[in-house]
Amino acid sequence: MALAAPLLSKADSEGFVPATQGLRMNCRSLHGAARALPAQKPAVERSESSRRDVAAWLAAAAAWTLGKAYPARAIELPAAPSDFGWLPPKKVKLTCKTEVECALEGEAAEKAKFGPADGKFSQTPSGVRFKDMKEGNPTDGVAQLGSTVQLRFKVMRSGKRSYDGLSGEASTIFSKGFGLDDGPKDGKLVEKLGDGKFVKSLEEGLVGMSVGSVRRVQVRPEKGLGWRKPGKCGTGFAAVGAISGIPGASIESNDSCLMADLLPQPADFQEKRRFLRRFDESLIVELELLGLGSV
Repeated sequence: MALAAPLLSKADSEGFVPATQGLRMNCRSLHGAARALPAQKPAVERSESSRRDVAAWLAAAAAWTLGKAYPARAIELPAAPSDFGWLPPKKVKLTCKTEVECALEGEAAEKAKFGPADGKFSQTPSGVRFKDMKEGNPTDGVAQLGSTVQLRFKVMRSGKRSYDGLSGEASTIFSKGFGLDDGPKDGKLVEKLGDGKFVKSLEEGLVGMSVGSVRRVQVRPEKGLGWRKPGKCGTGFAAVGAISGIPGASIESNDSCLMADLLPQPADFQEKRRFLRRFDESLIVELELLGLGSV
């Protein structure tokens, strides 16, 4: 122990640094250098970033190549036909200048097309309403009971402006002879009047029509005037009450209430479905008398 002290003091005097002190200095230097270096991303993140860069570069190169090989061109479509149904309606040039004038013009156009909504109509002995929309020529013949009539017709629902149940615009349920159904455009209904082949409203409403005239007849479902059977005729399904838990509840189907043997009747499936939903309502039948006698 006595010899160690002189050796240490001699090393200090000759400029040597003890080993422990040198180790501490080296650790501090490495720590400072590490802090001075920029932060490095983990290897997984660096590889993922590199893949994204390469993918983006390849996509850009492919887009440039395709643009050179296939230059952009405008798509040329054929012109739509003039009567194409989905085209916007043609603009109508109005002659009116004020709101009142436009309303008067609209009323005049509706009157010319559907007849005046003046509430004026005629009635048969059973109270069936009818209204002549177009006058015919009596010299060509007038329909009477026992006449064989040639008709084209529309069975329609009355619109909101049908104040008297006859006037105004109406939506067609089924028709014949107007080209609205699948049958021939010149189709007609030929039947003898007065034999009970037509619904009662038409049996009475057709009498007195002259050839070439157009008449609207109101067909109401009550009192046997229309297609609905008189009295209680619906088929009830009492099981609905048991299923729903409401005692006595049932659903009634009106399909069995339709008198399918009375004219006019729809021809195809879609028309029949529409008619089954509406036959027990008050409907309008627009008739045009084309002629008299068998074809």
